[in-house]
Amino acid sequence: MSQAMTSQPGDTAMGASQYLLSPQQIHFFETFGFLKLPGLFAQDIDEIIGGFEDLFGNEEQPVWETNASLHGEERRLIIPGFIEQSPRLAPLQHDPRVVGVVQSILGGEYKWSSSDGNLFYCESYWHPDDYAAPLHHYHVKLSFYLDDLTGENGAIRIIPGSHFHLDTFSRTLRKDFKDAARVEELFGVAGGDIPSITVESVPGDLIIWNFRTIHGSYNGGERRRLFSMNFGELVPGTHDANQVQNKPIPTRSALSN
Repeated sequence: MSQAMTSQPGDTAMGASQYLLSPQQIHFFETFGFLKLPGLFAQDIDEIIGGFEDLFGNEEQPVWETNASLHGEERRLIIPGFIEQSPRLAPLQHDPRVVGVVQSILGGEYKWSSSDGNLFYCESYWHPDDYAAPLHHYHVKLSFYLDDLTGENGAIRIIPGSHFHLDTFSRTLRKDFKDAARVEELFGVAGGDIPSITVESVPGDLIIWNFRTIHGSYNGGERRRLFSMNFGELVPGTHDANQVQNKPIPTRSALSN
């Protein structure tokens, strides 16, 4: 695994510059609310999976269990503060690949928010991650899925553009998705048939999404492994203040400048 970095979040990190996102990738993320980086951690995936299994395989490790409204009647196991408890995973917080991605989105000054490890024996109904941070705070989630996932076994599904949390579209979805049992009543289709993008992945891919982006997972209930690292803007409102509502969409030639 890449060595842990000595700089703190907000500092310019040696090596991170080669992992900065391209203007096109940033534009994609800001427009649709998510981005997949295939194979970014493929060379380290055995070490990463080993760190994950070390924690979930430790019988003395405190684990939360939930079957809350987001997950139906099946189990989801959670370990908060996940990578912080793992000598094998903790270096990821300052890994140049992580820093490059986060700085591309949040700029040179940002804050570490949290991490969490998850074992899903269930589906996840449509929701933004407003349980983890208020919607008026701009946060980014970096997610490591540790199994081969498609739409048939629980790959993450995203509703593009739903991260614009003040828009009528996003507000309507958040209101209508609050009660998963009413989705079919309201829309005439099951939750898994709501129009969305299925982001298929293999271990080693990195999937990034805005905390506000509405997402879910269907057809998956066989020990799906996931851990996430969460970062936020240093001063709430800073990132949104830089987003001009009626800003013209850049052309391809402008993006390449």
